[in-house]
Amino acid sequence: MKLYTLFLLCSLSIKAQNVKIDSTNYFDFYDETAHYKNSEVKSFSLSETMIIDIVRDEMKKLGFKWISTFRIIKIEEGKYVTSTCYSDKSNCGFLFEYIYETTHSQEDRNLKSLNKKYSGYDYGEKIVSLDGSYKFVNIKEIPKNLCILKMNDYWYQESTN
Repeated sequence: MKLYTLFLLCSLSIKAQNVKIDSTNYFDFYDETAHYKNSEVKSFSLSETMIIDIVRDEMKKLGFKWISTFRIIKIEEGKYVTSTCYSDKSNCGFLFEYIYETTHSQEDRNLKSLNKKYSGYDYGEKIVSLDGSYKFVNIKEIPKNLCILKMNDYWYQESTN
């Protein structure tokens, strides 16, 4: 009986290690204990520059040309957004959304944007004037050639043990 139990535990352990983590299940592996004061697990977010480097490299690998970072895109009269990586030749690019949730979930990942969840707008941009005044530009629906990268989705965890 002991040998059978040991075999069963080893089989389960091996099977658990063969799970393929992908975009449909990686939130299942988020360890909530990372939020505890003395946790051995720590959560980190990828920086904006790390994400830009990755996206730009992937766009190049896919054959996109004339890629620029921080391109100002006119959506309509008086409404502009800043694309973090944009291909002038292909007329497509990416926008950053800087909303963070306290916990991560697959449901939030499946949303077009967290901004839409809270405001009804796909995207919002704060436009600052030289005198310090500002206004918010809200975009009801982002054009199909722009994709929103939610900073909330770009995280990783490390264990100290």
